[in-house]
Amino acid sequence: MLHRIRSVSTLMAVSALCVTGMAGCNLVDQRTFDPRASRPPVPHYPPAPPAPRPVPPLVDIRAGTPDSAWRPALEGAVRRALARKPNVLFVVRVVVPAGPTPEQEALAMRHAVTTDGQAVAAAIVAAGARPEQVEMAAMSDSSMTAGAVRVYVR
Repeated sequence: MLHRIRSVSTLMAVSALCVTGMAGCNLVDQRTFDPRASRPPVPHYPPAPPAPRPVPPLVDIRAGTPDSAWRPALEGAVRRALARKPNVLFVVRVVVPAGPTPEQEALAMRHAVTTDGQAVAAAIVAAGARPEQVEMAAMSDSSMTAGAVRVYVR
């Protein structure tokens, strides 16, 4: 019987050592192989693309500028544009300052188109462009104090 008590007490001592030894062990789970497995995912947001830069006009003519000052520069620019791309479209944009009322804005745009805008369009055609290659638009801009005619190419 003594032999049996010794073996039971030995078995209990070995079991107690195993249990206390196992307390210091980590269990094998998914974090054993990937330490980030239990963390929530962090989304990656790419930076916003840069804002598109505004396209500068081919020619910018302020209202009241005499023909002799802008006509040679415009003719040279039109000839160079036509040499690079024969079917280029010239967009003549007449810009006037914003008026106190919409009726006064419309009147100012109509006047600017018939005077400055038509003169610039005629100079573009005289420089070698076909009339169907000239497109005209008018708009108001509250940031401007004086009118302008801008020529863009497409």
